[in-house]
Amino acid sequence: MKRIILSAVLAIFGISAMARDYSPTTTWPYAYPDFGPGYVTIHGGTVKTMIVNINIVWGSLHYLEDDFIKETHDVKAVKIGSDQYVNAVGKLMKVLASSDKGYVVEGVEVDIAALNSTGAAYGSSSTTLGTMNLSSLEGIGATNSSSALNHMEIRANKDSGQILPLIRKKYIFAGGRLVYATKKDVSNAVGAPALKAFLKENKVKWNNAESLLQLLPLFVSE
Repeated sequence: MKRIILSAVLAIFGISAMARDYSPTTTWPYAYPDFGPGYVTIHGGTVKTMIVNINIVWGSLHYLEDDFIKETHDVKAVKIGSDQYVNAVGKLMKVLASSDKGYVVEGVEVDIAALNSTGAAYGSSSTTLGTMNLSSLEGIGATNSSSALNHMEIRANKDSGQILPLIRKKYIFAGGRLVYATKKDVSNAVGAPALKAFLKENKVKWNNAESLLQLLPLFVSE
């Protein structure tokens, strides 16, 4: 067990460099190449140190216990290396920018159309293959029972799966609401007159997380 923890600690120090060349797969649907130490804040406010990874498909926290991958939903926030995640309406999302009023976060979705289209190259129905690949992710760590999967077995096969094509979107998470950070969606959420008046006085760059922080007061009652 000590060897596993040491390996995880070493892995987390190199995680930034490794992540640049890393792609999640259908057999390893995680944000990072391996599990590593993270600071987990549970809903009661207690902070725990655990060996963790983020399942990007379901936005859930997976952790190691006796070298088995398990899952917990009693999570308010997670810090892994320099990365921070918050529980945004039931799904862990990476924090891109934050203020005392809330967050701009990144949501990740599997591009089902792209995943399906790959199937034709292998002589299979694209719809069948895409459905099979996505559904196969459900069993990875999605249990707290003794049937949870062995970390070393899953890790040994992590490169054998199909690369997951991902769609990344920016969201505003403030005032208990999660809103897609587009002009149309924000307008629908706060009201067109309010947004129009705000934009007359403030220049918002919709593709820039720091700039989107300007919008947070529209979602939070003083």
